[in-house]
Amino acid sequence: MAYMNQEDGDEHWHTPMINRVKINVDAAIFEQTNCYSHAFVIRDHEGKLIEARSSCMRGQPNPDLAEALGIKEVLSWVQENDCRNTIIESDCLQVVQAIRSSLTCFSYLGRVIKECRDILARLSHKNLSFRFVKRSANRVAHYLAILYRCSIADRVWRVGDVHSEFYHVLLADLQRE
Repeated sequence: MAYMNQEDGDEHWHTPMINRVKINVDAAIFEQTNCYSHAFVIRDHEGKLIEARSSCMRGQPNPDLAEALGIKEVLSWVQENDCRNTIIESDCLQVVQAIRSSLTCFSYLGRVIKECRDILARLSHKNLSFRFVKRSANRVAHYLAILYRCSIADRVWRVGDVHSEFYHVLLADLQRE
């Protein structure tokens, strides 16, 4: 398949190598309430939570656009926090392939993909890698994307404020390794 790397397609979440962080991102669409969300989870080489975020917005984008907007948020976070040695994982193969491609798409999705590529180009010195993983390896980000079904606009979690269900989802990833 085009634009696939050997590292793509993991079925289980794995801790990154030492001195690296991993960010998983996912999006969800809620047709009945005309909104969508995206979430990302940042963990260190021991699997410990650094930070997690979820955001909810009004509208009905297609799934690829919702995921691309989430990835753009992750890249903005990486840029703002001067993060290095980062692995970004998404379970949306089409968006991962589009970001890796050099083809231009003249649509709103194409514009968001170009913005992601532009941020990646500016961050090329920061040792970032971008991977496609299966949904089973992206469970924590998916859990946060659907958690509140857009009843809460934006949320940030850090180690001290993780509720027990979220904590169990994080632990389940570590136990699958």
